[in-house]
Amino acid sequence: MRKVYGVLLVVMLMSHLAEAQPRSDKKLKKTVYEEVDFEDMMRRYFGKEKSDPLEGIYSVSCVIVKRNKRFLSKREKITIVERKDNYARIAILRDWPSSTRDYLEVSLSYRDAKKYPVVGELSVLAEGKTFIYKHIEPNGTSISFSMVNESAEMLEAEYSEMERRKTITYKLSYLKTYPKTSDLTVYNDK
Repeated sequence: MRKVYGVLLVVMLMSHLAEAQPRSDKKLKKTVYEEVDFEDMMRRYFGKEKSDPLEGIYSVSCVIVKRNKRFLSKREKITIVERKDNYARIAILRDWPSSTRDYLEVSLSYRDAKKYPVVGELSVLAEGKTFIYKHIEPNGTSISFSMVNESAEMLEAEYSEMERRKTITYKLSYLKTYPKTSDLTVYNDK
């Protein structure tokens, strides 16, 4: 009787361990991102004559707000649907001079450490302070945001869509983490 219980215990433990093993037959999702390898990024960087103040590494945060105006009411209900702080790290690089886009946005937090997908494109509008930002989704669709260079360290992007009496607004905030612009001035007293 003890042997039967012992065998059953061993069989149950083995089946538990087999379920805990990761399955390798899962298929990875195929994305349609344009990909840039490290060498191509360095060629873009060194192929320029001077550095651009917009270029750098940014941390991205997002807020999704829904505004709903009720029927026969003057009041508007505002709801924050989702908030994600620092959910992505990206790099903004100036593109080739002959390219149709002025800047490209490259994801630094992609699942493959050797590949850097291009997840966005920026086109300059007015005096380098306003941009059209085209965000590219993993399935290949794109969304166009209006983007403003708030300061040397911050970019703000916004996209709104309307459904009947609802307005859904997507706000992206880009905080520059590298290279930082310094407000300090060093004086040499000699």
